[in-house]
Amino acid sequence: MNYRKVSTIFAATFLLLSFSAPGVAASAVTTIKVSVARFLSITNTSLLEFGTVSASTTAGTVFINTDGNRFATGGVTIDPAGLFTPAKFYIEGKPDSEFSVKLPSKVVLRDGNGNTINVDNFQTDTKFGQLNSNGTLEISVGGQINLDPNQSAGDYTGTMVVELNYS
Repeated sequence: MNYRKVSTIFAATFLLLSFSAPGVAASAVTTIKVSVARFLSITNTSLLEFGTVSASTTAGTVFINTDGNRFATGGVTIDPAGLFTPAKFYIEGKPDSEFSVKLPSKVVLRDGNGNTINVDNFQTDTKFGQLNSNGTLEISVGGQINLDPNQSAGDYTGTMVVELNYS
């Protein structure tokens, strides 16, 4: 091989290597997405009201169902004219989303004089639910009060926390 031919091949190779070769770098485009959900909120629209009841020398309970029915057991008498209702809550969130409800296991009502009544056996008509296409729903919560024998007369109050979570 002659010198000129080798020099030409060498020069051509050098020229090719000194330029960027196509295909060495690449790029791609992607789409970025995010779905911002309306936060889940709950508003109390009606309190859990057991009405007026009378205790006797025997312990007893009063229960209010989520549909508003009330009944007593043991030594408790219910005043039929008294106001009573399950608690009601208005829920708002992402349309058609599923959620769960967490209720307390027990709440203590107090009369301000050191006397207490326990509330338990809470129930809701929608433990696991789905919001409608507008992202709303109303739920009811019932429960049971437990009166001691000779429960002290008075007005008893307490608070209950109802928690919601997206499923």
